[in-house]
Amino acid sequence: MLFNGFNLLGQFISPNTLQYPFIETQENDLKIYGNKVWNQFFKKLDNQYSNGEDKINILHFGGSHIQADIWSNRMRTNFQHSSPYCNSGRGFIFPFRLIKSNGSPVIMSSHTGRWKGYRNSVNHHHGPFGLMGARAELLDTLSNINIWHKNPLSNYDSFNSIDVFFTDSSNNFEIKIIVDSNIKIDYKRDKGHIKFKLSRLVDSLTIQIYRKKDIPSNFSFFGLLLDNENNGISYHSIGVNGASVKSYLRCIDFEQQLSLIQPDLVIFSIGINDAYEEDFSKESFYNNYDRLIQKIKSINPNTAILLTTNNDSYYMRKYPNKRALEVREKMLQLAQNKDLALWDMFQVMGGLNSIKDWQKNKLAKNDLIHLTYDGYNLIGDLLFEAFMKSFINYIENNG
Repeated sequence: MLFNGFNLLGQFISPNTLQYPFIETQENDLKIYGNKVWNQFFKKLDNQYSNGEDKINILHFGGSHIQADIWSNRMRTNFQHSSPYCNSGRGFIFPFRLIKSNGSPVIMSSHTGRWKGYRNSVNHHHGPFGLMGARAELLDTLSNINIWHKNPLSNYDSFNSIDVFFTDSSNNFEIKIIVDSNIKIDYKRDKGHIKFKLSRLVDSLTIQIYRKKDIPSNFSFFGLLLDNENNGISYHSIGVNGASVKSYLRCIDFEQQLSLIQPDLVIFSIGINDAYEEDFSKESFYNNYDRLIQKIKSINPNTAILLTTNNDSYYMRKYPNKRALEVREKMLQLAQNKDLALWDMFQVMGGLNSIKDWQKNKLAKNDLIHLTYDGYNLIGDLLFEAFMKSFINYIENNG
């Protein structure tokens, strides 16, 4: 009955978990403790589903699970297909191939020129870092960065607004957008940020960066925001391999760049890397997460925040990582104390040692930490199903 109702809104099909009896489907729901904030978010979402009059920004933070952009892209696809009025843009991206790392299977990139990469998750990598947690330093006088959608199919694959984030130590670098010559380009440049407006939508572009004078100067690139300024649901994927909660606290331009979109919902899937740190402390983990949450609230106090617990995993493929239970305990306390919501991925997967079952069923990789393509898509469908259960419960109680 639940998803018969939802099918009126979109084409989401509840995941078939009968072949995976280790998945605890009865645990697949959101535990919401901040009803006031979440009701405001659900009301805005309902308005978007009903008449398309709202623009909704969802940000999903994490480590390698999110940098891979399989889990997050599944969520993005589910949200965007669930609304008949969804014409919103892609959102924040970082072209990780620029720093020789894995990137999204959906947003493709290539480049000319030499770059050096830095990540907020590597202690000896110095900043500054922006919202997206990665930085590319230009080592040449000229570079072209090409961005395109692999298979552009829908309106939300196109954009006509491009925000570029950077540092230019001597104001000595020119930044240009190269598109079809028939497209008019307007721009406004501020310190560390330039916004381009195109006269029509595109699904690919080239960013050209070149040094104007032969003087000592440094240029760092922090990523892009691609938008089309239409109403709809934008799902921003922000993940860095190896990132912990402390990693995002290193991002000094976090709030400044986040303020451009005023987030409606933030999903935090950070914690798996914290649980592998030798000096892991439950108290420090809680306090660091609290600081990160406050950064979000400083931009929009009404942001709904969802914490997802760690997936089950192993140390060195030999020993169950029981710290997942400590992370789960502190996330639950955070959700209760700070009026947030919690999705217990650890329990939904099947609890301690369940990663072995996921591996046997080709849903997890042999490292017993990461999931396979099918595994991430299943997690995306399970989380979306839990989300829609709460949304439809709101509709039934407030409709």
